[in-house]
Amino acid sequence: MRLIPLTIAAAVLATSAIAEDSHWIAAWTFPPTSNVGPVVPPSPPNPNDVRGPLGPSTVANQTVSQTTTVSATGDRLRIRFSNIYGAAPVRVGAVSVAVGDGAPVPVTFEGVNGVTLPAGVPFLSDPVTLPVKALDRVTISVFYPDQTTLPNHRLRQVLTDGDTTGKPIPADAPRQRIGALATGIAVETTAPTRVIVAFGDSITEGTGSLPSGPGGWPERLAERMAGSNWAVVNAGIGGNRLLHQGSGPSALERLDADALAVPGAQCLILLEGINDIGRPARAEYAHEAATAADIIAGYRQVLTRAHTAGLKVVVSTIPPFEQANYFSDTGEAIRQSVNAWIRTTPDLDARLDYDAVLRDPAHPTKLRPDYQSGDWLHPSDAGYAAMAASVPLDVCD
Repeated sequence: MRLIPLTIAAAVLATSAIAEDSHWIAAWTFPPTSNVGPVVPPSPPNPNDVRGPLGPSTVANQTVSQTTTVSATGDRLRIRFSNIYGAAPVRVGAVSVAVGDGAPVPVTFEGVNGVTLPAGVPFLSDPVTLPVKALDRVTISVFYPDQTTLPNHRLRQVLTDGDTTGKPIPADAPRQRIGALATGIAVETTAPTRVIVAFGDSITEGTGSLPSGPGGWPERLAERMAGSNWAVVNAGIGGNRLLHQGSGPSALERLDADALAVPGAQCLILLEGINDIGRPARAEYAHEAATAADIIAGYRQVLTRAHTAGLKVVVSTIPPFEQANYFSDTGEAIRQSVNAWIRTTPDLDARLDYDAVLRDPAHPTKLRPDYQSGDWLHPSDAGYAAMAASVPLDVCD
């Protein structure tokens, strides 16, 4: 019987221990959306939109490149694609990923740099050996050889002709708001990092924040928590509602996929409900009016389902919205009732009070003038910074 030298045996055991301890966690998310819900006249494009111009909804023989910031550290990464709301398969010709200013690295699927995404499903890439650190910039480039209709949930991206996945993106390349099929980045790590999912509507997604800044309150909270045992991912969708479809699936409909199934998720921060309150003031949504009791029942569903999945739940009060284009006295009364429940119920693991953070002390039903971005609904960069700064770093411990 041949004996294995102790040094070799120790190395084998150490390698096995590392392999056993490694796990995948989410480092960035971008929830997919559908066109479900009431059909309303489209809003005219805003030429002064700080997010930049709208890009095409359909591409062909073009590469779409998105640059995001990850909130977790790992030795390998993989990309999540989603065609869950697609009616037909989508052919992806090539994919690459780059960290910071590094060279693009091919991303494969079962060893092939290209894949056909079936209709109605998410799809994970092979792992890519490419170390990343929390707050690194990561660029994903996707080449679509065929005419492809992209999802309606848009990111600021760079559009180039042909397959440019092997080339870096010029720093001054113009960016347009284009739909994305790449909806997540996960990293493999041995660290005891847990994930906070920020779940909500446009105030969570970060509408109103300037492109030159870090983003909304989840991205700013991720900066504060970098180096801790928590990563923060943003699962906000502009226009989302807790109870009803419209601007994509409702929060209750997408909770499992966009929050509870996020790799490494152990805490949910919920800020949702203002669209349930405000939209029924418009004729096309009047049939979907929600009472305070309806919204609270929706919160209780989120609590029950998240607790069943082993996640802690943190709920924030709803910020003021007087002077927003769907404000009403009825809606304000509902908001006050919902916030009173959030502040007093013993059922939450923790609570945040973004209403108190953002409201104008001289006029509490309105946002502070310096904390609103211009529409009296969405916070400004200063408002988002105040929201993130108000979150205790042990809120999910």
